[in-house]
Amino acid sequence: MTKKQFGIIFTLMALIVCVGVLSMKLNERGLTDPTDLGAMLLENDTDEETMSTQDYFYNLRTKKAQSDDKIKNEMKAVTEDASASQEAKDIANNSLIQKAQLQEQESRVEMGIMNKGYEDAICMIDSNKVTVYVKVKDAPTTEETASLQQLVEDITTLSDIQIETKK
Repeated sequence: MTKKQFGIIFTLMALIVCVGVLSMKLNERGLTDPTDLGAMLLENDTDEETMSTQDYFYNLRTKKAQSDDKIKNEMKAVTEDASASQEAKDIANNSLIQKAQLQEQESRVEMGIMNKGYEDAICMIDSNKVTVYVKVKDAPTTEETASLQQLVEDITTLSDIQIETKK
């Protein structure tokens, strides 16, 4: 065996080990429950206070997108699995449709808030609860908060709404 062949084999083995470790880390939680998305996204943000607002919104949006993609991929895998029951496929398909509808509502909430003059907003809908993070320069007045609450309620038709502001 030449040095080049040994190097290639060693590199492939190292890559396989890395992929294995990464997949173990990603699968530690098993199938995630999409109803607890907000808690899952924020549980590792221990340095939230020291993070700049821009980094906070960027990181939260990235985690949300990754979580949404993971849920979609899991549901698509079920719908495409030949060994899955028709009931499981139907449930997965309905979950995909529901996820798309929730994402559309989240986008509408975010755009509605930014249309009111706020710099940034992130909306997360988890079953019957809505959590909205709004980037503000100054703390909003009671009237502004009520206006945001009404906007979110009008779009989502949910009443359990939590609005958090970040400077």
